[in-house]
Amino acid sequence: MNNVADRKIRKALVGIIIAMTLEILSVFVVSEWVRKDIEAQTNKRYASMIGYISEEYKIGENEVIAILEEPNPSYGEKGQEILEKYGLLQKNMQYDEIQKKIMLLFVIIILLFSLTVFVIFYLYVMNLNGSISNISKYIHRLLNKDYSLDIIDNDEGNLSILKNEIYKITVMLKEQNEELMQDKMNLANNLADISHQLKTPLTSMLIMSDLLENENLSKEEQKKFLDVIRSQLKRIEWLVSSLLKMAKLDAKTVEFKKEKIYADDLILKAVEPVNMLMKEKNQQFVMSGDNPMVSVDINWTSEAFLNILKNCSEHTPKGGTLKAEVFESVMYTEFVFSDNGEGIEAKDLPFIFERFYRAGKSVSDSVGIGLAMSYSILTSQNATLHVKSKPNKGTTFSIRFYK
Repeated sequence: MNNVADRKIRKALVGIIIAMTLEILSVFVVSEWVRKDIEAQTNKRYASMIGYISEEYKIGENEVIAILEEPNPSYGEKGQEILEKYGLLQKNMQYDEIQKKIMLLFVIIILLFSLTVFVIFYLYVMNLNGSISNISKYIHRLLNKDYSLDIIDNDEGNLSILKNEIYKITVMLKEQNEELMQDKMNLANNLADISHQLKTPLTSMLIMSDLLENENLSKEEQKKFLDVIRSQLKRIEWLVSSLLKMAKLDAKTVEFKKEKIYADDLILKAVEPVNMLMKEKNQQFVMSGDNPMVSVDINWTSEAFLNILKNCSEHTPKGGTLKAEVFESVMYTEFVFSDNGEGIEAKDLPFIFERFYRAGKSVSDSVGIGLAMSYSILTSQNATLHVKSKPNKGTTFSIRFYK
């Protein structure tokens, strides 16, 4: 009986019930009319007969009424013989006419009822076919990627539920189409950026290789050119590796595996590749704060921290200090990395996590991908990353892993 919830079916059922009710009332009305007609005909005959007997045979009214109220069996038998003799017992023309009228009226009532039911169902079916046709046209336009349609229906019933589900699919397809278009634009921009980043080292290597063909070069000059080529190859290797990692993150194909590790161990793993750079610049690295157990993807998270620490070291002068602090609370574990370097200009702060963005004080060989990768890695693990900085005062990166 789920279909009874459909407002259109309810209307049809209500129409049929009303028609049945009118038919029953019509039967009662006709029956009452027939009863009164028969009663009037009978009374008319009785009145004529009683008046004739009373007038012609001078019988008192009381005697005639007594005969009608208490029929005498002997008189009844005699009267039946007379009626049979004249054929009035088997056939009464007036009663035949009344019976024909009754049959005709009942036939008319039944036909009207059947016609009403037919009209109700015909209108319902036509309305249903119209709705199905509209849904079919809607789906056809949807298949042609026309997502600007609205088929939402606030009515009741299974058909309305179907319309609303189709509308949900429309919204989902529209969003997916918009995301696909955005992904295509991002891919085109990324390819352009990658091409631009690879063009400089490749051009430099081509020039160096041409110069190496000169037989008059000294060994020192050859070694210098080979060092430049080796340096550019390392840069290309790092750039390609970073871009591949970014592509995996963008495609959401990276499965972050949560493992438990102490905060200090995670920081030490991240800072290890930066130790050489800090040693060359005679920088000091200080760890402080809590040492809670955190649940993160160790390899990816340490790489995110590595890019942040490398950025801090690159923008901190010789003899500067880098700090790593950990704060544990009921709601989150916070990692804070800071330096006392040159800082970031206020106009650059909103964009430092954007891919290939190079701030005004970026190092010459920076491509602007490290912090963007860190941001993508951390936010993919539902962490938050914020930065505060003041020129010539230093920069602070705050990462919170919520529990």
